[in-house]
Amino acid sequence: MLTDEKSEIRELALRRIMKSRKQKRTSSVRSFCVPLINFEATSYIDMIDWQKTPITEPPIVMDIDVDTFLTMIREDTSRLDFARYPCHTQSVERHIKLVTEASQVVCGLEKRHGFIKARLESRLKMPKLDTKAQHHL
Repeated sequence: MLTDEKSEIRELALRRIMKSRKQKRTSSVRSFCVPLINFEATSYIDMIDWQKTPITEPPIVMDIDVDTFLTMIREDTSRLDFARYPCHTQSVERHIKLVTEASQVVCGLEKRHGFIKARLESRLKMPKLDTKAQHHL
């Protein structure tokens, strides 16, 4: 909604974020509930019932202050540059596997970090064979 072309929808998103910032925060982890979908909706903003759905602030915008939001709404900026976080890519899955392996082999944060760094450096030094022609049997 923050990157929508229509300024009314961007303003609505800002109001919802501001409302979520004013709500009392709990120290416990909230459980995610999939909201009911309104399949009769004519716009994506009407797909859920905003009155029944608990609104929480998206983590990616937690560091953006209110003045920046207001500037984004006033100026017709439909393009925001958010930090890029890889999600569900091969490299992410490979690193999840690596952290899991390290956790099974060593104890402690520093040792795990050292194990992971050593494994990654070792992989960089190994010869890389990109094609079948490079494999010599």
